[in-house]
Amino acid sequence: MTAGRVLPVVGERCVLRAGREDDEAMLREWLRPHHEWNRWDAPYLPRATDAEAARYAHAVAHPPADDGTGLPPSRAVVADPASGELLGVVSWYWESEPTGWARLGVVLYDPAVRGQGIGREALALWTSLLFDRTDWVRLDLATWSGNTAMCATARSLGFVEEARFRDARVVGGVRYDSVAYGVLRDEWARSGG
Repeated sequence: MTAGRVLPVVGERCVLRAGREDDEAMLREWLRPHHEWNRWDAPYLPRATDAEAARYAHAVAHPPADDGTGLPPSRAVVADPASGELLGVVSWYWESEPTGWARLGVVLYDPAVRGQGIGREALALWTSLLFDRTDWVRLDLATWSGNTAMCATARSLGFVEEARFRDARVVGGVRYDSVAYGVLRDEWARSGG
């Protein structure tokens, strides 16, 4: 599948769309380590170098027309439905390709747009798109117990806590659990997702 055939996906609070050239500079700025979102999105991992961030921003802003896999795009921009401005990114990657096990994620960069249901809607739209465009049986996401907003979002969408690795993450000198939430295709369908 090409990004153009599966995107955009329009919701009430956000739109999932393919990256555009004008996203690159904005995304490159948001990827700088001083921005507040870095406190929540895997703060226990090293931040991207300038070169890595530049490559990522370029890849998001210039998605391939067709990667030849027949799969949905590996990422999409979360955009404001009125202005089209980049708010964040949703993504997926293989946890286990042989078993069709994909892990997904969402990040909103601007703290001013958090707490408005945008991340929840983006994650719901992305989950539906991935189940609609594949034969995958399950999807999951991983976070840390200190990211209470992400944990609450996953639960509110019907994702079930499937794993908790106690005291596995250290953030600011404090130990937190690593947590994984999953949803099965039939559970998502029953929930009306």
